[in-house]
Amino acid sequence: MKHLFKYFFFLTIATFSIGCSPDRDEETTDTTGQITHVFYKNADEFALTYDPAGTVSPTIRYQAFDLYKQGKWSDLEALFKANNLNGGWPPANGGYNIVDDVSFHAGQKFDRYSGAIGNYNGTGIPNLGGSFTSPILNGYVYTFSQRALNQPETSYDFYYEIDVLNNLLPFKSQTADVIPWFNQVGGGKQTMWKIPIDIATGYQKTWNKLAQEGYVKITIKKSPSGKYNGLVGTVIQ
Repeated sequence: MKHLFKYFFFLTIATFSIGCSPDRDEETTDTTGQITHVFYKNADEFALTYDPAGTVSPTIRYQAFDLYKQGKWSDLEALFKANNLNGGWPPANGGYNIVDDVSFHAGQKFDRYSGAIGNYNGTGIPNLGGSFTSPILNGYVYTFSQRALNQPETSYDFYYEIDVLNNLLPFKSQTADVIPWFNQVGGGKQTMWKIPIDIATGYQKTWNKLAQEGYVKITIKKSPSGKYNGLVGTVIQ
């Protein structure tokens, strides 16, 4: 009887431990770099992101789409280079696990590397433009290599942060994980802002214009090229 009691005692303890322990798969699974969903319905829709004129053969289209769906990034980049696709740039705006029409909210922070628009000579405030940023999530800043940009970090004159100031931005965004490309590790997060055209210029509104309209605040954090270190700390609002 004593041994039977011990058996039930240890069985109860073991069952309790298993029930209270965290799910091992949930605890250890790292989804970084995994394809969780494919935004594009088929190879032709996907091809519009790198071949809008429709000149690529169906064979290459299907091959590219299969590699994209499987996350075989080095093979996909090799295919693009071998067939001179998209000027060497990745398909799908450089992203996978895409989520479309994502709204902005006050308090969000993003960052970006770029140069100035036009012929900037260091006098006054640089005019900054572009659509692609990386989100700053809970204070975490993605590394340069995680962004998979096409130039060395020191080629960029400005690295700046973008603070969203209100919930009334009249456009949305498309978010994605970053495809490894250009010998960069990728795997970061990117946010493509669907910024409207400025009727005064005929071009997409600049960050300066969005700041002027009260939607964002821009803070220049550094000059990676070293050309404009005197502008570090400049706020455009």
